[in-house]
This record gives sequence, structure tokens and C-alpha cells, in this order.
Amino acid sequence: MKRLFRNWDVLRVIRLLSGAVFAAYGIYASDSLMIVLGGLLMLMAMVNWSCCAAGGCDTSSGNKALYKDFVKPYQATKESK
Repeated sequence: MKRLFRNWDVLRVIRLLSGAVFAAYGIYASDSLMIVLGGLLMLMAMVNWSCCAAGGCDTSSGNKALYKDFVKPYQATKESK
């Protein structure tokens, strides 16, 4: 239950609001397809599913040194003239 109320980002809120609008319009227009699509969008927002399989489109938050051993850091030295 805690998972449903954590990590709400902008796209998750947009998914929830657009699902509510779709479902409300589907109820108003008596269109069952709109109700189902709205319900699906709201369900996706509640359980934090996305179109990417298992959150594969998420960016990593950790810093990873790509060429840590390959590129040596520059150290300035004073040259005498």
C-alpha cells in the first residue's frame, strides 16, 4: 500500500488525470471503450506501470565512471623557465 503513494512524478500524475478525464467522458457519452481506456490509464498510474516493460525506460540515478581506469585525471605541473 505504501508503494501506491510514493515516487509520484509528473508523468504518473498526468496518466492519472488523463485516465480520469477519459473515464468521465466515457460515462458522459456512454462509450464503453473510453471507460475501459480511462480505467486502464488510471490503473497504470496507481500501480506505476508504464508502456516500457518493467520500467525499462527509467534513467539510473547513480553515477557510473565509464573510463575510470582508461583516462587519467589531468594534473597541472609548474614548469621552470
